Amino acid sequence: MKTTNKITEIVLALASCLASNRLQILSAGMAVAAFAAASSVQAQYMEVAIGSQANADLDTYTSPNNYPSGGTQLTVAGVPFGLAELNNTPNTFGIVQSPEAGVLNNEASGPFNFAFSVPAGTQAQALYCLMDSVWGTSGTTVGQIVVTGTLGETATLTLTEGVNVRDCNNDGWDNTVSDPTVVSTYFANGAPTPSANAQVRLDRQELLLPSTFAGDTIASIDFEGTAQGFGYGDAFLAGMTLGPVPEPSTWALLAAGVAAFVVFRGSRTKPLPRRSS
Repeated sequence: MKTTNKITEIVLALASCLASNRLQILSAGMAVAAFAAASSVQAQYMEVAIGSQANADLDTYTSPNNYPSGGTQLTVAGVPFGLAELNNTPNTFGIVQSPEAGVLNNEASGPFNFAFSVPAGTQAQALYCLMDSVWGTSGTTVGQIVVTGTLGETATLTLTEGVNVRDCNNDGWDNTVSDPTVVSTYFANGAPTPSANAQVRLDRQELLLPSTFAGDTIASIDFEGTAQGFGYGDAFLAGMTLGPVPEPSTWALLAAGVAAFVVFRGSRTKPLPRRSS
């Protein structure tokens, strides 16, 4: 998980001032600025590891060397994704796909399910996926992502060709997505390119977790469905990231710092007793 120390730094600075009896030098404007900085802390993200279940090399599906290699990181609209290698082999791009899927035999069919775990106690408000398909016919449902909470609540991202997934290869199969929340990235020579005419691409999907997840933790994430076979589309997973993931201990530090600030300021405003003459 990527973390930031901004809130911690603010609280430690307040504590230092308390210890040295110099908190009175903080003006109201400085206090407001400090807490404004704390409130603007960037969201935390947790990349979900998929490499242990990667079963195909995306770079072999189209012209080689267009996609970035696994073992690197790709950021799409501010969300980081860790790209996997296939069997820890350099210069591969490991993806998770129906075991029957493949371009060599031009067919794939049957149900599939891949379950991914996250560290105990993980909370999040959204799941971001990096997905597309091999081939693709508009309107075909090619799978789903299901997030399950520890109390049994679920949230589902249905993967539909032409809506939020499409053929990863920019050619004669489904080349469009209609979901406005999808963010597309095109690639050439192993790196993202601004050209929408590039040969290959990946799309980022967003699943906002409902209010039933508030205060609960995530138990599992499943990529499941039925491979539709040649032409209809077989979805694959190239990356998953949870966010924003709260940092409870850090926010507790901020709350403690605010409380200390209020108590100390209150004690400084009390009138001093008059000395007898």
